[in-house]
Amino acid sequence: MLSGCSQETGSSAASAGPSASGPSASEPASASSALSSPATTPTATASASPGPSGTPAGRGLYADAVGQVTLAGGERIRVEPDAGEAVEGELTRFTVVLDVQGGICDKGGIPHKCSVAQLKKALKADVALYAKVTVKDGLVTQVEEIVRN
Repeated sequence: MLSGCSQETGSSAASAGPSASGPSASEPASASSALSSPATTPTATASASPGPSGTPAGRGLYADAVGQVTLAGGERIRVEPDAGEAVEGELTRFTVVLDVQGGICDKGGIPHKCSVAQLKKALKADVALYAKVTVKDGLVTQVEEIVRN
């Protein structure tokens, strides 16, 4: 009688084992396939703007810098404030460029909304630009020209 219970317990445990391992085997497969797709996307994003050491440049940096704006090379600009340290950031296609004097572009109402290409062209032509530049995580989100009195 005792051996009969052991067999029933053993057989029910044995039958429960494969049924439990069946769904869990398929669940990790679906979970790992679901995780593999998003894992590819962040890797591409992180490597899109590596710094000199291979890590994302300016991670966690947030600055509103006011000063003279110059090109720092490639897609980067540098803001030299009247006091304090210079701030650099990378221009993106999402960077908002606002021009009030028409030195960068002169279409539309004031402030003129210019493209990043127009900003870079003006800076390459040595147009003096004094502006408030917002930098977040190393990326320039806005360049707003300021008129000095």
